Amino acid sequence: MKINMTVISAKISFLLLLIVAADLSGYTQPKPFYKEDFSGGKIPEGWSIPKVGNWDPQWIVTNQPYPGSYKYQQQAPPIASSSRGYHLQFQAGYFSDEDVDAWLKKKEYPDGLIISAPINCSGKSSVILKFQETFRWWDYHPADTSGLFVGISTDSIHWQQWDMRREIKENSDMLMPLKEELNISRWAANQPKVYIRFYWKGIQAWYWMVDDIELVEAANKDIGIVRLLSHSETGNQFKQKDTLKLLIRNNGSKTITDNITVTAKMDGNDLAKQMVDAAIHPLKSEEEREVIFAGVDLAVLPVHKLSFKLELPGDETAGNNSLNETISTATAVLGNLSKWEKIDNGILLESGVTRLKILFYQDGIFRIWLSPDGQFTNPAANDIVINDKSEKVNLQISSDTKNIYLSTPACLVKIQKTPLLFSLYNKNGKQLWSEKSPLSFGSRTVQQLVYHPDEYFYGGGMQNGYFSHKDSMILIEKGGGWNNGGRPNPVPFYMSSYGYGALRNSFDAGVYDFSKYMMFSHNENRFDCYYFVGSSLKSVLEKYTTVTGRPFMPARWQLSMGDANCYNKKGTTPDVIKLIADEYIKHDMPRGWILPNDGYGCGYTKLDSTVTELHKRGFYTGLWTENGVEKIATEVGVYGTRLCKLDVAWVGPGYKYALDGCKAAYEGIENNCDGRGFVWSVMGWAGTHRYSVVWTGDQYSSWEYIRFHIPTVIGSGLSAQNCATGDIDAIFGGSAKTYTRDLQWKCFTPVLMTMSGWAKKDKQPWIWGEPYTSINRKYLQLKMRFTPYMYTLMHEANLTGLPAVRGLLLEFPKDSVTWGKLTQYEYLLGTSLLVAPVYKDEEKRDSIYLPDGKWVDYWDGKIYSGKQWLNGYDAPLDKLPLFVKDGSVIPMYPQMNFDGERPLDTLFLDIYPGEGPVRYRLYEDDGISREYKKGVSATTVIDLKGKETIQINGIQGNYKGMLLQRNYTLYVHLGKKPVSVWVNGVKNSHWEYTTAKQGLLTVQCGRWSVNKNVEVQLK
Repeated sequence: MKINMTVISAKISFLLLLIVAADLSGYTQPKPFYKEDFSGGKIPEGWSIPKVGNWDPQWIVTNQPYPGSYKYQQQAPPIASSSRGYHLQFQAGYFSDEDVDAWLKKKEYPDGLIISAPINCSGKSSVILKFQETFRWWDYHPADTSGLFVGISTDSIHWQQWDMRREIKENSDMLMPLKEELNISRWAANQPKVYIRFYWKGIQAWYWMVDDIELVEAANKDIGIVRLLSHSETGNQFKQKDTLKLLIRNNGSKTITDNITVTAKMDGNDLAKQMVDAAIHPLKSEEEREVIFAGVDLAVLPVHKLSFKLELPGDETAGNNSLNETISTATAVLGNLSKWEKIDNGILLESGVTRLKILFYQDGIFRIWLSPDGQFTNPAANDIVINDKSEKVNLQISSDTKNIYLSTPACLVKIQKTPLLFSLYNKNGKQLWSEKSPLSFGSRTVQQLVYHPDEYFYGGGMQNGYFSHKDSMILIEKGGGWNNGGRPNPVPFYMSSYGYGALRNSFDAGVYDFSKYMMFSHNENRFDCYYFVGSSLKSVLEKYTTVTGRPFMPARWQLSMGDANCYNKKGTTPDVIKLIADEYIKHDMPRGWILPNDGYGCGYTKLDSTVTELHKRGFYTGLWTENGVEKIATEVGVYGTRLCKLDVAWVGPGYKYALDGCKAAYEGIENNCDGRGFVWSVMGWAGTHRYSVVWTGDQYSSWEYIRFHIPTVIGSGLSAQNCATGDIDAIFGGSAKTYTRDLQWKCFTPVLMTMSGWAKKDKQPWIWGEPYTSINRKYLQLKMRFTPYMYTLMHEANLTGLPAVRGLLLEFPKDSVTWGKLTQYEYLLGTSLLVAPVYKDEEKRDSIYLPDGKWVDYWDGKIYSGKQWLNGYDAPLDKLPLFVKDGSVIPMYPQMNFDGERPLDTLFLDIYPGEGPVRYRLYEDDGISREYKKGVSATTVIDLKGKETIQINGIQGNYKGMLLQRNYTLYVHLGKKPVSVWVNGVKNSHWEYTTAKQGLLTVQCGRWSVNKNVEVQLK
């Protein structure tokens, strides 16, 4: 080994020290005379952000990660600076995003600079600028004068600046911050005013984070490590005879004439000691030299821990003499098992320095967790997985010469020892999956499974236009726009028709390839996956939401129509009362809530009185949150607002950033009132379903818009996104027909909203006049009447994770027709209603598949046998194809235009008797508070005993406002008129039978105590 004595840099004017991932101890640098760590959570007083070009750059102070953007679809964690927390951040990639080529076409860049307040350096004979930074930059058509510049000035006009990229290549990840030092004495020493500037210039993406800025006086004798030149933290190509290059620098003001000793260790083993002969070749101030360790075998392991140390007699700042760094190869493959042992609820495996844990949490829930360097990390913390407590697991562990076996009553995990390969079996011995090749890791971690021709896949969150993914590839990352193929709310979870699901516990972007290659990757150097084994997809969803949390339980009013716009563009917020609220009343339209300030810069005035007046008219009030939820305590607790619609401008375009925003808004509502959180957001991730409605983004109205939303909402439910939707008739464009058709089917989903202000015509349901107004009113009123049916489905979702909108495969898993895309334009609402939206400009609907059983046309009562396709189904504009499964009970409330308009003193039961017994459980609570979480609720069981007897069992439970007596009205679909009707043994005369709907019997049962059984007999 030899030392390269070449002077690397001839720069004379400044001192620059970079320490990457350094573990500094015994640091004796002089105490700083200026310090800024941004702990105040906002731009410091006196700092300025000048306008650059035609736009205002947005340097921010935040404690959040960079949220990810085009070509870098993953988060960069907040800078791991010494102070942690709040830091200075510039998000260039977020500004340019997918429009980067449009920026370039205009010859523009998302430039941004920020200038400090003046700093007094009087009396300081030497000045060192210190700060910590992380950045990632993109070498995509940069400007000629591009750079990440740090500048110094005494008048804020003339600047001396340095490009901090130096040797850092584009696309380089920085897991640990660079600790920078600039000798700015020439410009700052003894100056009464010194300004510091950070300037992102001429680069399209991605980010720059800065923290812990200090000014200190320089030392006389100071040798330090600059950085490791030969390797970065990730993405390396290791060789058997590799070379480590270390860059050192004389940071002091005096020439070093003493020899410098350099020691190094790799994975705890000493490398040959090196000597820098400064006695013969003095090291001048600011001079750099390379120290070379040649012939090092890095190929033996995928990850190495390196440590370097300098020794110089009389060094005044020994703290910058050390560097500890972990480097990893671009791609490593899991090798053979070298060691294993039992641990609590699982086993620990070792393959060289790489370690894995297999942990069981329930008999059917387990985790495979790989750490390349043996140090297990969980960057997602408890954001995605909120329940990782192990229940009592009946786990049996055994081994033979070739394999290790972990078995429970639900599944068997087999681990092949040479090489390490995993496979999974259900309790019946059926192989659910097996690895085709060992796990690979590095810049991304990949699992490849064996392809099964008869296997189907679902999940991935909101993938616009899709729900069944067999033989296709989906991206687990935000992007793709808002239309078909877009990914507004991706989720790193999928389910297999074989009876298992998988959740990658990660905020990093991924690719799931369900083609013959069967490869599942995420952009991270670790593997952390939860597996769920169940007897059905329903069971898998239940287990998935056991770990990630159940879908939120909406209040009854939250199931009603929402209306949004910036209603004070030309006036004040109270104008929404006469402009919109009174118009809903005038047109006799059902309603639920209003966002009066939905628009950038819209704001609000006289919010308290507006909330009060809107509530008198049947509306709850929400707010579009442009800048965050700092005022939510007042807005909710004082003014009375009850929902938040979040904007990507502050919650970020996805991943942890957006999930945190949803949580803050949801909890902000619940912490300041006794109501339930209600949030609308986009760019969700696994876990968003606990807090928020997810919607598909901003689109143009068209028949295509209606078409692709049907499988979108189905697919969202298969990732536990129970409340998923798009705006009625989109926000741009629109027509009378598309509005009406879109509203029809969305009335048979949990939540819906119309958003005005972006199209030539507004989006209220009366805006197109007749006959559209009457049709829209009809469906909104039907949605209101169906509230107890929908609300019971919300309770089921909150209890089990099962969505209200269900692909047919959830209820008919043995019917192969339901597995793929043949039924992607229809769905079940619960178990009883089949909805087949019309998505073309025609008055018929083709390709309606009716699964097994008998199905009743909701409108005319015609009975269809199952296992058949309907083509040419008559569907004029006012008719949504809607079918009821034979053997169903549909509970309904009295007709009203908003929740609470009338007492719930009559329960209507729309009954479709089947051949055998049927039991339906109606769930109710007060519909507004959080008391349901304490079990304060009631259940009414309705039993159908063939076609002759209907029993309404006495209510079980209680809640505030529950009526002690109730009227019951039955609509019984019968093909034959009964001779007589008896209620609790007494002949009833309050009934009538018509031939409408193929025979309909209406029975007025009278008023009864809700605690008493009511039996109706048809004779």
